[in-house]
Amino acid sequence: MDGDVRVFLVDMSMSRRRQRGFSILELMIVIVILLIIAAVSAPRMLQILDAQKLQTSAQAYAGLLQQARARAVQDNVTYQVLTSNLNNAPLAYVDLNLNQQYDSGGANPEPAVQLANPIVVTDTGAPAGFDTIALLNIIPYNLETSPMVDTTGAATPGLAFNDRGLPCQRLAATANCTNATVGAGLPPSAAWVTYLRYTRRDGGFDWAAITVTPAGRIRTWRYQKTSGGGGSWQ
Repeated sequence: MDGDVRVFLVDMSMSRRRQRGFSILELMIVIVILLIIAAVSAPRMLQILDAQKLQTSAQAYAGLLQQARARAVQDNVTYQVLTSNLNNAPLAYVDLNLNQQYDSGGANPEPAVQLANPIVVTDTGAPAGFDTIALLNIIPYNLETSPMVDTTGAATPGLAFNDRGLPCQRLAATANCTNATVGAGLPPSAAWVTYLRYTRRDGGFDWAAITVTPAGRIRTWRYQKTSGGGGSWQ
């Protein structure tokens, strides 16, 4: 009987210790560990968020190009895709009424995409790759090399789609926007690349690109950096 009592008392003591829970010291140790894990993983999470924001913007821009191409064929008109600024962020739009500015109202509002801050549309500092024929089998035009002019002859660098849904450039005020920009009788040669530059929180840059082949095929790219300091478009 005495043995049974001792066993009962031991069980009660152990039960009370189990019910006591964590001590303050144990809780503090757990909190410190969680803070260390958060501090280590936070930069990586921010990188993932930055990459996702850039990728989403590139895909949205590519979707706008698809709209511009479809509308050009549907309306039998050449439409240019231009970039403006709205609420301190880039705005890409299809210039339906050919007035070189974004018009959101009226009976025919212009398709547009607001890009995420701090993304800018620029060729300055863009990584090499599209300056050779290696990626597209052709060197595409960009904002710095575009010969595009509007119907008044004023320079308006940018991508346009003609009534056949092909990327084109207008070389003179009275000329058609043509896909074969290198001369009559030669294969179609107008291709295009748009660069999106994202300024990271650490001050560095990430890059995306949207290309259009002479046949009108649209694709998004990301510049993937390597550990050796280089990188490639993928």
